[in-house]
Amino acid sequence: MRTHANEPVLDSRCIVKVPLTVVAVVAVTFAAGKARDWPASASSTPVFASVVSPASARTTRQSSRPALAAARAPAVIELDTTKINQYLSYDARAKTVVITLIVAANSTLGGFNFNGGSSGDQTITVPLGWTVSIDFHNHDAIPHSALVIKNQTPIPTMPDQPAISRAYTSHLSDGLPPQTGNDTMHFTAAPAGDYLIACGVPGHAATGMYIHFVVSPRSAAPTNTGTIAAP
Repeated sequence: MRTHANEPVLDSRCIVKVPLTVVAVVAVTFAAGKARDWPASASSTPVFASVVSPASARTTRQSSRPALAAARAPAVIELDTTKINQYLSYDARAKTVVITLIVAANSTLGGFNFNGGSSGDQTITVPLGWTVSIDFHNHDAIPHSALVIKNQTPIPTMPDQPAISRAYTSHLSDGLPPQTGNDTMHFTAAPAGDYLIACGVPGHAATGMYIHFVVSPRSAAPTNTGTIAAP
């Protein structure tokens, strides 16, 4: 074999085959020595990852689930509802009142009544600024409607101007269908004053189909007095 003058000759008989086990031991020993010689400064401290077994990981995830579920659970809102009668209930904390307004709750005035009241012989009083929801139900055999108007004399033949914004049903003049006609009014009780809840179908209010509705700055809670139909 030809070589350069200064090039060493490598004889294949000099190659020593080292088992892989020995190589691994040497590598581990070298690494341990480097670890002992590692500088002690905080900036050069090596970070070793902890090994977590699959079983431990599953246990950790399962144990964290109840806490996570509790954190995501919605808050329970407790309602403080006071029932005056079958037609009126309120929540003083939320300052809301719900009124069920039934046409022909009994046979008074031939069915031309609201919850049994007619010709102003029933009064619903609501504190100023409260939110009012009136659920209207026509149980009579002919169409009817309802709206809040100013307390006035004489009673208009065809009331069509609500005195409070949004305080009226649909189909004011032609009335909601008999037996099945339903609608809901949502409004704020303001401004303070004396009002009427009257039927908007021509001639009905003048016949006596109205009750009083009062928005009072002095009342702490709603009231319902006068002639009221039995349950």
